[in-house]
Amino acid sequence: MKRFFVRVSILAAAATLFAVGYAQAAGPVVWGDSAWLFSGNASLTFSQVALSNWVAGGQNSLSGEAGLFLALDYAKGRNAWNTTLDMGYGLTQLGDEGLVKHLDKFEFASKYGYQAYKAWYYSALFSLKSQFAPGYKYPDRQHVISDFLSPLYGVLALGADYKPDEHFSLMLSPLTGRMVYVRNQELADAGAFGVKKAEWNPDGTLKLHGENVLWEFGGFVKAEYRNVYLDGLLGLNTKLELFSNYLNKPKNVDVNYDLMLDYHFTSALTMKFQLTLIYDDDMKIKQDDGHMSPKLQVREMFGVGLAYRF
Repeated sequence: MKRFFVRVSILAAAATLFAVGYAQAAGPVVWGDSAWLFSGNASLTFSQVALSNWVAGGQNSLSGEAGLFLALDYAKGRNAWNTTLDMGYGLTQLGDEGLVKHLDKFEFASKYGYQAYKAWYYSALFSLKSQFAPGYKYPDRQHVISDFLSPLYGVLALGADYKPDEHFSLMLSPLTGRMVYVRNQELADAGAFGVKKAEWNPDGTLKLHGENVLWEFGGFVKAEYRNVYLDGLLGLNTKLELFSNYLNKPKNVDVNYDLMLDYHFTSALTMKFQLTLIYDDDMKIKQDDGHMSPKLQVREMFGVGLAYRF
C-alpha cells in the first residue's frame, strides 16, 4: 500500500509543479519559429463524504486523483508531428475498508504525417498504454487481475490521417500491428489479456509457462478532438479508438473511448467530468455465474479540484 501512496504522491507533485510553473503563461508555449507548440494541463481532483449518526445509512469516503496531460506538436511545410503523454492515478478511501484504486493510466502516442492532399496526410502512429500499480477485484486484495506492464499495449499503425484543423484528427490504418505484453508471469500463466496460458501436467505441476506476448495484425481507426475551449471556460477532449484483428475474430472490434469535460471557474478552480468505455474481446471478466467472457468496462468520474491548462 505504501507504493500506492508514493506513486500518487509523485504524480500529484508533478501536476502541482506544472501548474505552478506555468501559472504565468497565457496559453500554449511556442518555441523558435513557431513550428513547435507545447501545451497540456495538470489537475488535482478531490471529493469527500462524512457521515455521523446518519439514519439513512452509508459510509465515509475520501477520494483524490492527479492527472497530467502533455502535448508537443510540430507543423512546418508538409510535415506534421504530434506527440502526447497522458497519465493519471486516483485512490478512494471507503470507511474502514482501506484504499481502493479507481484510476491508473499511462498513455503515450506519437504520430508523424506527410501532407498528401489538402487535409490528408500519409501517417505513421506509435503508441503505448499501461498502468502504474497492481489492480484487484475488491474486496479480494490477494490476487492481482492487472499489474505494472500487465498489460502493456503497443500499436504501430500505417495509413492516412485527415486533419482539417489543429483540433480534429481521423486516422485510418488498414495495416496495424498490435502487441499485448504481460509482465506478471502469474497473469501470463492464467492466459490473461489473450496471451497463451500455461500448460500443466496431469499431476498439477507446471509443464510450460504461459507466453508473455500476444501479437496481432489488423485494422485501426483513431478519431480525436482535443484542446477545444468554448468561451475560454468549457474544455473538451475526446478520443475513440477501434481495432479489428484480421487473424482472429475480425468482426469482434475492440473499442476504447475517452471523454473529458472541464469547466474552469477560475484559472485554478475547475469542475471535471470524465468517461471511459472499453471493450476488448481478449479481456475476459468473471461473470456472476462464474464463467469468463468479455464485457463492456465503464469508468465515470465527476469532481471539483485544482487544474491549470497551458
